[in-house]
Amino acid sequence: MRAYLKIVPVELYGPEGSMKVHALLDEGSTVTLIDEQVANRIGAKGRRETLRVSSVGGNEITDEKSRVIRVKIKGLFSRNLKLMTAQTIRNLKLAPQRVERATVAACSHLTDIAENLIYDAAAPCILIGQDNWGLIVSRQIKSGRANQPAASLTQLGWVLHGCCSSLSRPINTVHHLRPSNASDIELNDIVKRHFEMNPSAWLRVNRATIQKGARVAR
Repeated sequence: MRAYLKIVPVELYGPEGSMKVHALLDEGSTVTLIDEQVANRIGAKGRRETLRVSSVGGNEITDEKSRVIRVKIKGLFSRNLKLMTAQTIRNLKLAPQRVERATVAACSHLTDIAENLIYDAAAPCILIGQDNWGLIVSRQIKSGRANQPAASLTQLGWVLHGCCSSLSRPINTVHHLRPSNASDIELNDIVKRHFEMNPSAWLRVNRATIQKGARVAR
């Protein structure tokens, strides 16, 4: 099986021009991110705000030069411009994806919107999260069999997603991002350093936990 993420071609507008890129519609993210180079190309300005992002597995990314910007965005096949707030990030580095004509042609339920769904291999330069939920929520769905991809209509246009049968072995991708609280990070570091300097403290806490569990078991 091959899985398709919700990636859609869009056009961004800023004070110094526009740019056609691809956006990942990520319902598992609480923040919207734009690659710093794209923001610079369209002249998007904004206040400096340190970005701390926590992802799957507890991995954290910090960008002290991140900016909060406002841009206009529309789907490549849409007419209406929408305002979007986002934070810039250096080297967004999202996995590329391609939707081939043959994939869509094999799905009779997608025939009337096929041209809106096909695109060459492209790495998204924007990740749109729940802070811009109005742009990514599905307002209409076209679905076929369980082993065929579906398409959802959003404010940015139709977007393909889901799984389809494939002989090739897929590379699994997971996106889940949320801004980290700086105080939480500092507290975790303090606790970690405390136990590194005082290993006996960990032993006392661990022994107390075991004894408490034994009493509950009785």
